[in-house]
Amino acid sequence: MADKLKFQEKLSGILHLAEEKQMHLNIEEIEKFFEEEALSAQQIELVCDYLLSQKVAVSGYEKKPGVIRQAEEEREELTLEEQEYLESYLREIHEMVPRTPEESRLAAYMPLVTEEALKLPRQGVFLGDVIQEGNVSLVGALLAYAPGEEKKEEILKEIRASMCALLESQLEMKRQDRKMVDRVSDLEATIREMSDGLGRKVDVEEVAEKMGVSEEEIEDILKLAGEEWKEE
Repeated sequence: MADKLKFQEKLSGILHLAEEKQMHLNIEEIEKFFEEEALSAQQIELVCDYLLSQKVAVSGYEKKPGVIRQAEEEREELTLEEQEYLESYLREIHEMVPRTPEESRLAAYMPLVTEEALKLPRQGVFLGDVIQEGNVSLVGALLAYAPGEEKKEEILKEIRASMCALLESQLEMKRQDRKMVDRVSDLEATIREMSDGLGRKVDVEEVAEKMGVSEEEIEDILKLAGEEWKEE
């Protein structure tokens, strides 16, 4: 238990560090932060996944194929809304007339941001939101380099990391939503089964014992469903 609490404290610490660095870390910083724990490669991956779920961009780390990455030839099909957005957005880029060197640099990279966004399995996240996240990262990445000195692959890594963080955070929200629905469904099924079997209403204590949880947890589940336990 003490080790678990210590690790949770370290997770809180790495998240605090990320906040200090504008929600952006690289894999080397993460490995150094957990150096004393001597984490395995798989454990480091889990830490990175946790950070992604908290919308922290992790440079130098990409989720394994089939999760966040996928081959260009296996691109996710666009919805009609996304197709219309993409056509309009690419047309706007093409018609841009840069007025400063900074705008010229942005204009040169914006189509690449779109290409990177199209390679990622969005799983229901709107393409425009992913591109917008990539463009925000692009602006920050370009600021780190003097004009003409930027490294294209490093810039693209920054962009991919930010977009992956957005996607993972959205997926985590969906997982939590599904978990909430499952908990409410389990509770409702248990109450119905017990009531039918006993031929009467059951109280919260009985249901908690049947489900192997505390009465407080039952109350919490009901709150998630926007309900409360009604005693007669």
